[in-house]
Amino acid sequence: MRIADSKKLLFIFIILSISFTIAAGENIRSEIDLQSLQPDEIFTKLDLSKIGLEWVKSAVKCNDRARARETLLAYYRKQYPLPPSAGQNRAAFFPTADSIVNHVFQWGPYEPADYGAEMNWEWDPRGDIEWVAAVYRFYWARSLTDAYLATRDEKYARAFVELTADWIRKHPLQNRHKTHPVYTHWKGFAWLDIQTGIRAQSLCRAFKTFVHAESFTPQFLAVFLASLYDHQIKTEKLPMGQIHNKAVFEQRGVIDICSTFPEFKDSRRWMELALQRTEETFLAQTTTDGVQREWSGGYHLGVLRDAVEIMQQMQTFGIVVSDAYRERVRKMYDYIFAIATPDLGFTMFGDASRPIDLPTDRSRWPLYNTLIEATELFNDPKYRARAMLDRTNLPKQKSYAFPEAGMYVLRNDWGPDQIYLALHCSPKGISSHDQPDNGTFELYAYGRWLMPDTGFYTYGHDPAGRAWHRQTKVHQTLTLEGKDSNIDARQLFYDFSDTCDTVVVENRSYENLIHRRTVWFVEKKYFVLLDEAIGDAKGDVDLHFQFAPGDAVIRTEEKWASTAFDDANVLVRAESDAAVSMEEEEGWFAWKYGSRTPRKAFRFRHENAMPATFLTMLVPYQGKEQPTVSASRYEKFKNGDAIVEIKTSAFGKTWKIGRDLGNRTAWCERQDQ
Repeated sequence: MRIADSKKLLFIFIILSISFTIAAGENIRSEIDLQSLQPDEIFTKLDLSKIGLEWVKSAVKCNDRARARETLLAYYRKQYPLPPSAGQNRAAFFPTADSIVNHVFQWGPYEPADYGAEMNWEWDPRGDIEWVAAVYRFYWARSLTDAYLATRDEKYARAFVELTADWIRKHPLQNRHKTHPVYTHWKGFAWLDIQTGIRAQSLCRAFKTFVHAESFTPQFLAVFLASLYDHQIKTEKLPMGQIHNKAVFEQRGVIDICSTFPEFKDSRRWMELALQRTEETFLAQTTTDGVQREWSGGYHLGVLRDAVEIMQQMQTFGIVVSDAYRERVRKMYDYIFAIATPDLGFTMFGDASRPIDLPTDRSRWPLYNTLIEATELFNDPKYRARAMLDRTNLPKQKSYAFPEAGMYVLRNDWGPDQIYLALHCSPKGISSHDQPDNGTFELYAYGRWLMPDTGFYTYGHDPAGRAWHRQTKVHQTLTLEGKDSNIDARQLFYDFSDTCDTVVVENRSYENLIHRRTVWFVEKKYFVLLDEAIGDAKGDVDLHFQFAPGDAVIRTEEKWASTAFDDANVLVRAESDAAVSMEEEEGWFAWKYGSRTPRKAFRFRHENAMPATFLTMLVPYQGKEQPTVSASRYEKFKNGDAIVEIKTSAFGKTWKIGRDLGNRTAWCERQDQ
């Protein structure tokens, strides 16, 4: 399985948006006294009866520690042969690696920072704790590794050894409680669960290359192994112990060490313990329909990636993974299969990002390799077919519902010209990566994003900017007095048919206000939205919409707006005689960490007191010429009724659409034949 092929995507999702890092209540517990293992004691922790370690055992028995270390180093160099040099075709790695050699680091959207001769690992040069966390997770080791593989230049190995030894020396386990000098509410930041787990992965990955360098001495090998033992003891004795993505990442570090260094006496016991802990948190933090409960694509993918790696590593140890674990992995791939956007990315709900400039080569799109991996893992051709757009192996069904997660996707095709709407109305997430935006959606049509999510923008460097992007009113949903809504979702029903897909969801958004949203995908060409603010709350009730960056036409008096692209557009039109006013709003679109651009946004405000109802059409179309459209409610309907019928026209056809909550049915009947 080609997990390694997904590294670029995982860098975007995991390194740039991995943690918001730790809530104050998750500080390392201090009731257990831990001490770092001394390098001279490392041989007491190894099983020297293993094949290949005979000479190491002999040297230890003779109390010749120097020879034992030298022999152990030779053993590992044989265990992990160094691949041929990649040569100058990997020159792109050199500038970054050369900077790291000189203690100049760069992370995220920021300018590089020169740490000077003496590394201060706690330094926060750009006012973003995610920078500090990334340095603690040894993100920089990859660039050094790649440069060394390409050149065999010893300076990259020396830098790795020097930096790693410096970190180990300055962060013994007995000092793990140290309070961060900038973020003083965090104790033990260097040894937090996610730092420990990801750093362990980074160290194991780098070891297989740098063990061959001259700078990687027998003495440093003992220091290195002792530190990895510390990582294992810390996680064994002080695991996170919560239902969270970090708990899986933490155990992945344990398993990487066991797999890379099965010579530890406790490796199998650690593996079994890690699997037990992983399965507990893995099954608890994912829905039975396969969605990770932070409702954010990057964390879904990160947890899935580590769950798969753990499952595969268990096989090498002959440890059986339960059917429930394996089936949940499949369900998570099924969710990716269904929810993946037309350009094979994730929806941007919550703290998720998505590239805006994609290469023409489909195999380089974000979720391509993940889907290929699913076929290789489960021998199911549909995943590969989704990746490659192989229509012969794609199912007839194109719209999907994940009601436990509150995620829905409505589409009319699998190809690049599809109309695609993803809707999110989820229970409260298990972390702060969710946003108070239930009922929101993203819309893509005819090769273009037309109404994407606002995006999360940042975690650490701009608290005001992060707060702005999290607001309910900057998402495509309903607000009362412009305030953030509660997250209290209820899934009413969905119905998919040949002529129309229907989804009905609710959110108890405010005290005395339930937001009920019904979406009809009429003739699989356009959308009709019925938004009901049910209750007797007081204040202004607004319905918000945002366009993709670019020109737009907004006609507030006529209560419609449209994008103004050359190739594909969307028209948003309120019911012509509705008691609503229309006004432009501030809009921003953030597609990756630290980057955002202005965009057009607007809202409809109901002119009457609660209860309030909005009827809106979202009509994607090709070219610049707007279609003639209309929608109106039949007079018998009242806000909050179980049954509703609507007359709608577009593209020369008229339909009667409706739904019945009591019988959980929907209909879409042609009226002009």
